[in-house]
Amino acid sequence: MAKVLWMGDAGCTTGFGRVTHSIGERLVAMGHDVSVLAYNYRGDYWPTTLKLYRPTTVKADDVWGKTRVVELLATVEPDVVVMLHDANLLINFLIENSYDPDKVLLRYRPIMTYVPVDGINRPQGWADFLGKFTNVVAMTKFGQAAFPGSQLVYHGLDSHHFWPVSPEHPVTTSTGIICTTKAECKAAFGRDPDTFLILRIDKNSGRKDWPATIKAIWPLMKKYPDIQVHLHTEARNDSGLLLDAMLSREPELHPRFSTPDLFNSFVGWDQQDLNVLYNSADLFVSTSRGEGFGLTIEEALACGVPVIAQNVSAIPEVVGDGGILIEPQRLITVPSGQDLWLADIEAFTDAIETVYLDQGLREQLGKAGYEHVTRSFSWDVAAQKFDYYINTLAAGDEVERLAGASA
Repeated sequence: MAKVLWMGDAGCTTGFGRVTHSIGERLVAMGHDVSVLAYNYRGDYWPTTLKLYRPTTVKADDVWGKTRVVELLATVEPDVVVMLHDANLLINFLIENSYDPDKVLLRYRPIMTYVPVDGINRPQGWADFLGKFTNVVAMTKFGQAAFPGSQLVYHGLDSHHFWPVSPEHPVTTSTGIICTTKAECKAAFGRDPDTFLILRIDKNSGRKDWPATIKAIWPLMKKYPDIQVHLHTEARNDSGLLLDAMLSREPELHPRFSTPDLFNSFVGWDQQDLNVLYNSADLFVSTSRGEGFGLTIEEALACGVPVIAQNVSAIPEVVGDGGILIEPQRLITVPSGQDLWLADIEAFTDAIETVYLDQGLREQLGKAGYEHVTRSFSWDVAAQKFDYYINTLAAGDEVERLAGASA
C-alpha cells in the first residue's frame, strides 16, 4: 500500500473536512499510510486514524499550511500527493507559494487533485494547468465537464449518521434525548412541535448568499405565524458577513430566527445532534450561487427533508427528484474570474409557500430524495476509487491508465 500526503481540510467542521475524514480514514483501513496537512485544523481533539499536521505551527495565520508543504514532503516522503481544494487555490499552492520558491511540490509527482467546480466561464488556464501537471478527479459530472479527461468520484453519504426519523429508527441527541417523530425532534431543541421549521446548514460566505434565503422567507413569515427558521451557521464572521445585522431589518420577525448555540469550539456540533436537527426540519432551503457538490443538501435529503435550491452547477445531480429547483435570475462574475448565479428571490418565495401548504408534496419529495441519495452516493465507493487511483499512480503507471478506471 502507499504513503499518502493529503492536503485539505481536516480536524474541523467544514464540508471538505468531512470529505477528507470520510475518504482518508477508509484509505487507512485499506492499508494506506495517510498523513494530512490539515487546513483549518486548530488542534482540537478529533478522533481519527489520520495523521493530522497543524498548518499554523510555523506561521500563526497560515490556515492553509503553505509554510509547511516542503517540510512535510521531506517528512512523509509520500508515494502520492492528494490535494483537495478549489482550482485557483491549488494553482496558488503549486506555483505561487513564496515558501516553496523552488517549486518542490510542483515537481513532486504524482499529484492527484480532487477539484470542486461551482461555476461556469472559468479561466481556461485552470483546467489546462491542472490537467497537465496533476491527475484531476472531479466531484460531479458538472465538474468533470470542466476538466476534459478527468475522473469522477462523487462524495458519499453515511447512512448510519443521517436517516429519516421514525418509531422503528429513532434518532438520539448527544445528551440522550430519544426522538421517534419530527415533532419530538423539534421539542428536543426547545421548539413548539407544531411549528413549520425551515432549515439551512452552510458556511456563512458570499457564495452561499444567506441574505437571499432570508429575504425569500420574510414575506411568508409575515403571512404564516407558525413558520420558524434555523440558520445553522455563524451569525457573524471575520469577513464581515453579519447575518444578525441582516435579520435586524425586520425586528418583529427576528425572534423567529435562530442560529447555533453550540459553536463552542472549531469542531462544531456532534453528528448526532445534526441528525436530530435535520429531522426537525420540514423544509431545507439553499440560495447558494453554485456548489461543487452540496453535502448539506445531500444530508437533508438523507433525512427525508425536501429541498428547494437553484437549478445550477452540481445541485441538480445531488437533489435529483427530492426537491424543487429554481431557475436563476442571472449570472454574476466573482473575483476569482468565474460566473455564478444569483437567486430569483420571488421564485424561491413562491416555491417555499407551495411546499408549506402541501404536506403530501413534502412527503413525496422527502421519500424521493432519500431514495436518490442513498442509491447514488457512498463513501465506501468513493474510497475504493481513490484506493485504485492511488495504487495505480504509486506503482508508477502513466496517468492514461486511470482513464480505464470505472467512473
